[in-house]
Amino acid sequence: MRATIYINRHIVARNKKAIAENPNYQEEAAIAIRTYKKTVYGKEVDFARCKLIQDSSRARCSGATIWIEVDNAEDLVVDGDRPFAQPSKVES
Repeated sequence: MRATIYINRHIVARNKKAIAENPNYQEEAAIAIRTYKKTVYGKEVDFARCKLIQDSSRARCSGATIWIEVDNAEDLVVDGDRPFAQPSKVES
């Protein structure tokens, strides 16, 4: 079954405003996982080797409150390249 993940920016904005007014506010989940059967909202989605996280209390220096954490950056492929991979050792 195919699932599509969306970030609801309206909920993110509402959370940001509510937390500014009341630091004890429990933020609403803004990550939506949709299939043809239903939509489920959550604050953390765990993939095989990475996580999609929503947490206003640990906002990044850029202000981002939703981000992806990858367990092994060496596995990332960016524009067809593996920029974080360790150089292969050449045996003599």
